[in-house]
Amino acid sequence: MQQDFSQEPAVLGRDLKDLEKYGSQGTAYLGKVVMSSGERPVLGRKVMVDVSRPHLMLICGKRGGGKSYTLAVLMEEMARLDSSIKSRISTITIDTVGIFWGLKLPAANADNVELSAWDLKAEKTNVQVLVPRGQLAFYQEKGLPIDGAFTLKCSELEETEWMALFHLKWSDPEGILISRIVAKVREKVGTYYGIDDLISATKVDEESKLEVRQAVISRLQMAKSWGLIEKEGTKIEQLALPGVITVIDVSSYRQTVGAEGIKDIVVALIGKKIFEQRMLYRKEEEMKLINENKRSSKMPLVWLMIDEAHMFMPKDEENIALPVLLEWVRVGRQPGLGLILATQRPEKIHPDAVSQCDIFISHRMTSQPDIAAVGALRPTYMNTDLDKLYSEMPRQKGFALVIDDNTEKIWMIKTRPRFSWDSSVTASAFLI
Repeated sequence: MQQDFSQEPAVLGRDLKDLEKYGSQGTAYLGKVVMSSGERPVLGRKVMVDVSRPHLMLICGKRGGGKSYTLAVLMEEMARLDSSIKSRISTITIDTVGIFWGLKLPAANADNVELSAWDLKAEKTNVQVLVPRGQLAFYQEKGLPIDGAFTLKCSELEETEWMALFHLKWSDPEGILISRIVAKVREKVGTYYGIDDLISATKVDEESKLEVRQAVISRLQMAKSWGLIEKEGTKIEQLALPGVITVIDVSSYRQTVGAEGIKDIVVALIGKKIFEQRMLYRKEEEMKLINENKRSSKMPLVWLMIDEAHMFMPKDEENIALPVLLEWVRVGRQPGLGLILATQRPEKIHPDAVSQCDIFISHRMTSQPDIAAVGALRPTYMNTDLDKLYSEMPRQKGFALVIDDNTEKIWMIKTRPRFSWDSSVTASAFLI
């Protein structure tokens, strides 16, 4: 592996020009270089990763290997950037498992020894945790630290998104009716309507059969019960706030009957709205740079973090979020859109998400199809097989292989310990 063992921090994702100009400003402390193999490896200099510019990062590894842990470390670092850079960045995380609320609490006392060894201390991270309004009471009753509700604006769901939500096709009678009803209501009342308005319009539709109307009404009533789709949804401005890390918890809909597609719609709508707005504000930034010699705009650069990304960017099936995220992958860097994808199944993720990533972080993997999938990343400057590198990786949690296209270097690292509470640990029957 190509490594430099000097004591200066290694900065990933930054070319030589920016490195000379900015040094390690605007970077996240990811971990330390592994300097020797074995189960008690010697650790070397710090490893920092650039977050001041958009990147496509792919974090992978088998279940329990540390993917979500690494995501949380990056969020902790985003919250601790220098204020001048932090104010230009917004971070939005799609939490599919319901684990990132732990960022709001300091790490457990048992973690203090490890933190001290890294010259760190336990502390909470300032994040904004939002849950669907229909689940708000449960979180509040259990005393979980959340900040408020997240909802989708009903009028922002296009006909295709309603059909994706209900797993319908254009040729289905129910799909035809929903597309017609959405168009009629939008034409009649504009952009301020709710599910009740769609139900009322469905009831009086004269072009459909009774059983079709009843099927559509049943689906709409079910969607209403989720407490997610309302007349007034959460505005993008409330999510993409300068200097704020926002966690959107959609974990409660993983097993809700009929609601499996909600998380896809959430990612699709958020991704689409942010993409559209950043494309506009990027022009404002360029004019400010021309006229005032300074980059600034009302909307910050946006990092979107997605756990279990293979669910939203599958390689062999349709998903309403896929075309939106592929736009982020292909052209998102120019308008200032960074994407961090975490998955335990890189073999299942769309190949563009693999081939276009410029920073690759892999915890231990043992599945040959998954190892083969990330083998597509094997750059010309990499002269060692992935299998060999994985075999040399210490078996404890937190170690990772990092490939950085920007510096054309490969590193074995140990992810730094978290400052905040790790709520992603495996459940146990022991009381303490």
